[in-house]
Amino acid sequence: MGDDMILREKMKLINDAIDEIGFTWYHLKLFFLNGMGYATDTQLNFIESLVRTFVNYQFGYRFAVSNEAYAGGMILGGLFWGFSADLVGRKLAFNASLFLSAIFTILTGAMGNFPTYCLFVLLSSFAAGGNLVLDTCVFLEFLPHNYQWLLTLFAFFWGIGQTIAVALAYAFLPNNSCEGYGDCPSHKNMGWRYVYFTNGCIVLALAVLRVTVVRLKETPKFLVANNRDAEAVQILHDIASKYGRQCSLTLAQLEACGTIASNEDYRQSVNVRGTLRLMGQHLKILFSSKKMTRSTVLLFVSWLCLGIAYPLYSSFLPVYLATRGANISADTTAGVYRDNLISNSASTAGPIIAGLLLYYVPRLGRRGVLAIGGLSTMAFLFGYTAIRNRAQNVALSSLVYVTLYIYYGVIYAYTPEVMPSAARATGNCLCIVCTRITTAMVPIIAWYSDTSSLVPIWICGAFVGIIGLIALALPFEPSKSRVV
Repeated sequence: MGDDMILREKMKLINDAIDEIGFTWYHLKLFFLNGMGYATDTQLNFIESLVRTFVNYQFGYRFAVSNEAYAGGMILGGLFWGFSADLVGRKLAFNASLFLSAIFTILTGAMGNFPTYCLFVLLSSFAAGGNLVLDTCVFLEFLPHNYQWLLTLFAFFWGIGQTIAVALAYAFLPNNSCEGYGDCPSHKNMGWRYVYFTNGCIVLALAVLRVTVVRLKETPKFLVANNRDAEAVQILHDIASKYGRQCSLTLAQLEACGTIASNEDYRQSVNVRGTLRLMGQHLKILFSSKKMTRSTVLLFVSWLCLGIAYPLYSSFLPVYLATRGANISADTTAGVYRDNLISNSASTAGPIIAGLLLYYVPRLGRRGVLAIGGLSTMAFLFGYTAIRNRAQNVALSSLVYVTLYIYYGVIYAYTPEVMPSAARATGNCLCIVCTRITTAMVPIIAWYSDTSSLVPIWICGAFVGIIGLIALALPFEPSKSRVV
């Protein structure tokens, strides 16, 4: 939004109207179906990582090529859906991305060779890349100010997504997979295919529910930021009328503010030059003042560190534990997945704790809860270096998930909250792309590093501690102001 005072005045009127309407059944439907779409990202990530070993057994690969394909798809998808959502609107990307993700996920399980498998991993993650960018943006732009803390609970669905993935892996992989390289034909190694088919069908069911139950309307803030005031007023009045609420906003009030200068309707510039120019304008908004520049840069740094800290921990941990003795980790495939299921189930507590802290201890604000999540995760990661048995392994990994998801829950909510509406999807997607870029580096680091040493875990803990401290330096506190 920058210094566009006309747009700021219009956003104030839109916020007043949204607060006047209040929280409705429409918002509740958005919360659950956006949240389950949100779960698709972590669900697909965990599918790829859980089946990777068995896919490599079958096709004779050792390096995590499919992980790089997944990360590449998320980077491309985040950029495509993020930039397009600020150009053509939230609605199209919101509805299309989940359907495409489901279809590509199902097809991934049917691939007969490694190149096509990696291609469809990339395509499924490309489609899913729109979910993280848009689910929070869409929900936020309809949400009354005193309910913004609900955004933090979206990470609860992320925990559900990864728990579903691990549970299905636990169900299919132990009894339907090869035990190593060599004798591993497809008919002896069907477990990973069952995992993809089942998860893909779950995502497809969510995609159908998203279209039939929510029937998303374009967000009023996107419409106003693109000089479509009449449509924004109509949508707000439609919601108010349907749920028996009041909405006193009129088109005359918005038009009286004037015409915004920082953005324009993309439909008036449907060509390559116009598209690039508007994309450039959206990027400029993210650096439109010293305070906004500071916020954007610190968020980029936080996402970069987050993208390398947790995946690096996940990649190094199994090998590190294997060097600590047989009693540290389960000695069967089923036991490993059982322990993972316990730890991943525990992750759902993190966003709930974050939401309760924001609701009952508002003085902490988003930045305070971010700091608590980051620094406590650092402490538990450092504690991992001292584990001596399997019970400690499960307990510490569960605590790491809980505290890390306190941070995840808030950072995924905080990021779109501090991005101006005209460039919200663009800024949100660039932050997520930052974390995907560093995630893509993790397999390379793991391949060339000494994974049996303590150093990687200390590094991961340090990175998480750094982003916890960075949170205290972020310039905006959304709990004290309304989203624009």
